[in-house]
Amino acid sequence: MMLFSQSLYSSQEELMQNVSFIQQRYQSISSFTGEFVQTSIRNDEDSIPVVAEGKVSFLRPGKMRWEYETPEEQLLVTDGETVWLYDPLLENVTVQQLSRITEVTALDFLLGVGDLTRDFLPRNLSSELLKTSGGLVVELEPKEKLANLEFIQLEVDPDNHHLKTLLLMDRQGNYRTILLKEIKYNLDLDPKLFHFEIPDGMEVLRGE
Repeated sequence: MMLFSQSLYSSQEELMQNVSFIQQRYQSISSFTGEFVQTSIRNDEDSIPVVAEGKVSFLRPGKMRWEYETPEEQLLVTDGETVWLYDPLLENVTVQQLSRITEVTALDFLLGVGDLTRDFLPRNLSSELLKTSGGLVVELEPKEKLANLEFIQLEVDPDNHHLKTLLLMDRQGNYRTILLKEIKYNLDLDPKLFHFEIPDGMEVLRGE
């Protein structure tokens, strides 16, 4: 496996052009479904990576569904306004407004309502954290300082600029990666898939 080097860009103009291509490609997608692997890594020598896997669905504008299958079942759903986190093991549902979630700028991009060229500044790679076998990697810092987001890295297919991996780095040096695989694009998805009906008797926790 090789590490992609930012130095492969011949100019800032080329870097900006690639970010624009990534934004245009993602904006052209009306929906997708597939699988994800999320890896969380703490800035601590004694900690070990925490890996979660499952299925993901997206419907423009602003709707996502994350079905965590391992290491334990959970369901994260948003209809673009409300977010539901259902934990069947704890038998509770956390409900909060999407607008109050931190790292909203990066999340806006995934939800299809943000704009990389508007919300971020491309820059040279500060660290080579994404292992890739030929993917195109760019690093972006938010134009406005966010409480818990230092920068993001995106790995995309160099031929069609489809998103392959997203990395989120916080201000404490902890980061997580979300690898997308087996993705199928522009499907006819039912909007009801992105709404959660709270079962009777379930404990409901309201997020601040």
